Amino acid sequence: MKKIVVIGSINMDIVSQVEKHPRSGETVNGKDFSYIPGGKGANQAIAAHRLGGNILMLGKVGQDAFGKNLLQFFKNEGMNTNNIAIDAKTTTGAAFVAVDSSSENIIYVSGGANNSLMPAETKHINIEKEDIVSATLETPIGTTKQLFSQAKKIGAKTVLNAAPAILDAKELFPLVDYLIMNEIELSVFSRTEIPTNREEVIKAMKKLQKIAKNIITTLGSKGVIALIGEEIITVEGYKVKATDTTAAGDCFVGAFVVSLQNDKIIKQAIDFANSAAAISVQRLGASSSLPTRKEVENFLANK
Repeated sequence: MKKIVVIGSINMDIVSQVEKHPRSGETVNGKDFSYIPGGKGANQAIAAHRLGGNILMLGKVGQDAFGKNLLQFFKNEGMNTNNIAIDAKTTTGAAFVAVDSSSENIIYVSGGANNSLMPAETKHINIEKEDIVSATLETPIGTTKQLFSQAKKIGAKTVLNAAPAILDAKELFPLVDYLIMNEIELSVFSRTEIPTNREEVIKAMKKLQKIAKNIITTLGSKGVIALIGEEIITVEGYKVKATDTTAAGDCFVGAFVVSLQNDKIIKQAIDFANSAAAISVQRLGASSSLPTRKEVENFLANK
């Protein structure tokens, strides 16, 4: 059975809502905080799983309460945890998330066990030609490179969500079939100013296309622009009232990968992913915001 292999971070998100983000040296009061499973890799895996994907999650947690709770969370979701390692020498990754009254967030991430996921720990993964391998940049680049190299040797597709923007990650781009990023990450990797219009987005993507053949740029409420070979695809955004945008990008990637594996044409896959992300931003938290396939289908039916 074809599968989606997700390599990436597994974190516990500590989320608080605030009226406004503090300035340097300032303290602001927050509302009650929540512990919500997260991490870019985990979010993408859970998103894809809830949308019907067969997921193999590859990651690492610490031997602590957060790690134990995260493993149980995956099991409660009906996901296999056999390829999530436990590192007794370090702590589970954690993210500190503050969401203000306009739904904008500030996130501080402490990688913990995610940083100790080594290349040798991917070699046992059996990748087949029909599989898709998806990754982010919250685990070591060398480990992702090892897994992508395994995938390309047998002809499997690879997807990279280039977040957070780490310039050294450009060495991965020739191994990537679909490179997904937002406009800020696009500006970092293309070494251009943050694009403010469609023409600037396309120009920056074309600059990157020397090393990445298919690029998808998410623009929040403004939609998505993709450069697939020489074809430019534009998908409009959905007008929704955002509550928390923390997992929007992760949700998009998870939904896109599922659609890609279901042999949807690229524009359909992007629209499906855009719809899933539009649902997620209306909910608080990362994994707690990720929709099911039925929810996405209902959303599309009512648009």
